[in-house]
Amino acid sequence: MKKIFKIQYFILLPLVIMSLMSCKSLKIARPEEVYTAPNYSPKPSEINLPFYINLMDIQNSINKKFSGLIYEDNSLEDNDNDNIMVKAWKKEDFYINYENNQLSYRIPLKLWIKAGFKKEILGVKISDYREINAEIALKFKTTMYINNDWTITTFTSSDGFEWLSTPAIKIGPIDVPIKFIANSILKKNQALLSSEIDKAIKQKFSLRKYIQDIWTTMQKPIKINNEYNLWLKLNPQEISSMPIVNQNGKLKISLGVKSLVESYMGDEPKVIPNAGLPDFKLVKTMDNNFTINLLADISYKSADTLAKQFLKGKTFTQDKRSVTVVDIKVYGNNNKMVIGATLAGSLNGIIYFTGKPVYDSATSTVKIVDIDFELETRNALLKTANWLLHNKFIKMIEPSLVFPLGDKLAQSKALIQKELTNNYITKNILLNGQLKDLNIENIFLTPESIKVAVNFKGNLTLSFEAKE
Repeated sequence: MKKIFKIQYFILLPLVIMSLMSCKSLKIARPEEVYTAPNYSPKPSEINLPFYINLMDIQNSINKKFSGLIYEDNSLEDNDNDNIMVKAWKKEDFYINYENNQLSYRIPLKLWIKAGFKKEILGVKISDYREINAEIALKFKTTMYINNDWTITTFTSSDGFEWLSTPAIKIGPIDVPIKFIANSILKKNQALLSSEIDKAIKQKFSLRKYIQDIWTTMQKPIKINNEYNLWLKLNPQEISSMPIVNQNGKLKISLGVKSLVESYMGDEPKVIPNAGLPDFKLVKTMDNNFTINLLADISYKSADTLAKQFLKGKTFTQDKRSVTVVDIKVYGNNNKMVIGATLAGSLNGIIYFTGKPVYDSATSTVKIVDIDFELETRNALLKTANWLLHNKFIKMIEPSLVFPLGDKLAQSKALIQKELTNNYITKNILLNGQLKDLNIENIFLTPESIKVAVNFKGNLTLSFEAKE
């Protein structure tokens, strides 16, 4: 029995030795983690910001300034003995309209007129006076100018009058000077009415204050979803305006704000506000396109987990040699991904691959392509395990380095879209938008993750309405 054991021992020993000799170990220096500042420039958008002032607010303000008796001439002797006395009362509320860059007013008045004559004929004094009631509408127009600093300059002037009821124009032998009466009312009230109208417009139409409020508000990050801590950050750069128009009884100024628009998940983004309001800039047309920029992340930890699901335990065999993947780690080296694969079997140790991350729009995934052995790994394998340099090994690795992004992008789009629909971000500012096309702008690597620069195209409107 001892002899048989010795024979078996001498037969198996070389096989064990050969087996041990065939299981080689490698120790390759880990490629350095290197991250450079990304070449990432979010695309600016033009945000439509229609700004409304209700004409009724201006109208009401002016109407409050005038009530009851607004004009009185109690003397028959003034104005060169004109033999006319006039009183004018506000008949009804003034009406305001806006067209051709001008506000127009129609101011209805009730008139009491005492007019007549007195003469001395052959030493006999003769006189006849009559009281007349009439109605007249005075008309004014106000031209508005927006200055470079967004202040408003107004200029109000007379636009004539119209009789609403024509009074008797003859008293005995005397023709009552109707035109003179109307012009007197206009002349004596022109300065007062113009001043009050201009004052009311500037009070109700303090454009610079509103624009400054909008400019400041836009720079504050907007939390659009609490559950996912989703933020919208605007970085306005310039602002322009189209001419003022009348739309359904409201003065509308179509503003266009050129701004970077970015979305973030997590803590509130830090912002250094820019309080300086850009100068007024008048334009004829505006770009309705809007782009919201989003940085989608795939953390290295998530990438490791996904890769392990497909690769861990996988065995690659070449002739009588084989290796099994026992671990996977990914990280960045400049613009390339490094994949560290821990192997056990005919070769023990960690070997490294490099590849380029790209976005595959057909599958909504980030893939690592152009995978190849890292240079030091290739040199080491040439000396110790060149059988692994076969392309079949890379082809086994490559399909597992695919990281889905579609669900995350769809979820982000849905969350943003929901919060862009009829959302009052302040009492006066209503946010409305429609997201459409999705574009991938860039992929870059940071110390924590693979970042995918995404933008959604569509339109965005911030409606501002000045309210009491």
